[in-house]
Amino acid sequence: MASVWIMIKCDCGNHFGLKKGSHISCPRCGGKNEYIISKTFSSPNELHSAVSSANTPDDIDKIIKSKLKDLEKRRMRKDFQDGDISKLQVLMKIATDKNGILTIPNLISVLENNSVTNIDAEKLIQISELEGYIIRSDTNQWSWLQ
Repeated sequence: MASVWIMIKCDCGNHFGLKKGSHISCPRCGGKNEYIISKTFSSPNELHSAVSSANTPDDIDKIIKSKLKDLEKRRMRKDFQDGDISKLQVLMKIATDKNGILTIPNLISVLENNSVTNIDAEKLIQISELEGYIIRSDTNQWSWLQ
């Protein structure tokens, strides 16, 4: 049987959570009688996020949302378009080992670390081969021509 987690709003304004069926007592004021069960959740992680959000003051919540928006904008800048080969080449150079060899596993790792999710490593290598930037030097290995 799956556990049910509940978020409670106390009369003092504090939100807190607990497992359904547990003894209810506000951790801020100790109140036991004046409360509202506001939401139920299927996991403690969901409950934790909801309680944190509910107890965040409005001015701080605005700052957090602004920061998250900025982070999303920066992440979107890293979502390179297929034709934006020059920026992707920088990442390909990072994925190249000290011997000048580029491999798909290294490229996949660098793309993931830089949050580039909209282009496949193999497709990027194919484009770079066609453009004449790299050449296959061995099985699943490429060398730079420039």
